[in-house]
Amino acid sequence: MQTNNTPDFDRPMLRMGSVAFLAGIVIFMVSTIGFHAGTRDPMDNPAVFAVYAQSDPWIAAHIGQFAGLMLIFAGGFVALHRLLLHSESSVASALAWFGLATAIITASTYAILQAVDGIAQKIATGSWYAIPPSSTAGSEEEKAIAFRVAEGIRWTEIGINSYFRILQGAVAIIFGVAIAKSALLSRWIGAVGIAVGAVGIAAGVVTAYIGFSEPVSNIWAVTLYLWIIILGIFMWRKTTVKIIAR
Repeated sequence: MQTNNTPDFDRPMLRMGSVAFLAGIVIFMVSTIGFHAGTRDPMDNPAVFAVYAQSDPWIAAHIGQFAGLMLIFAGGFVALHRLLLHSESSVASALAWFGLATAIITASTYAILQAVDGIAQKIATGSWYAIPPSSTAGSEEEKAIAFRVAEGIRWTEIGINSYFRILQGAVAIIFGVAIAKSALLSRWIGAVGIAVGAVGIAAGVVTAYIGFSEPVSNIWAVTLYLWIIILGIFMWRKTTVKIIAR
């Protein structure tokens, strides 16, 4: 057993970080499950583009996803970084800074991803879908060109998404090792973070080679979301209990 050594002036930040983790997950999931259109085969571009073009809440859904993830990174991981700085382990403190820097890079990558997927892709697929089928060679050529433009944006999205997943995995591993090295949160939470990070890096590599895959995306999302929820709950407990178990 160990006394909770969180300074009083850090408690509000930890609580805001906990709320940011939990609220960010809720906002992201609602935006994704409730408003993000999709198809059974995410690599069937004609079917995907038709769904995207007809999705009225497409841009709003991606803004919601962006807001949720920014809460997680700008609020949750910043607070976790601040907590780990109080560790007696110099390794944990150093990793906290490294993790924060990686989180900033990851959030920046996600902003680019959402601009490509949430706005550019919507405009491109909408332009392609709006061109009516015609027997004239000119119209067919115009539609084919519009499709290739949308497809090029789709390939760009896949490339950025691959690096984003790898970076997310790196953030989880770095903070996971920092938590495991410190005595400020239960060490098993750090071990879970390391495992989640390994899954994220693997998911990013798979995406780079084969594109989007529903099974890979689902496994990665579930493991990451559960870990973030666990972090949010235990960070809140850190501010309310006097003694915590290692």
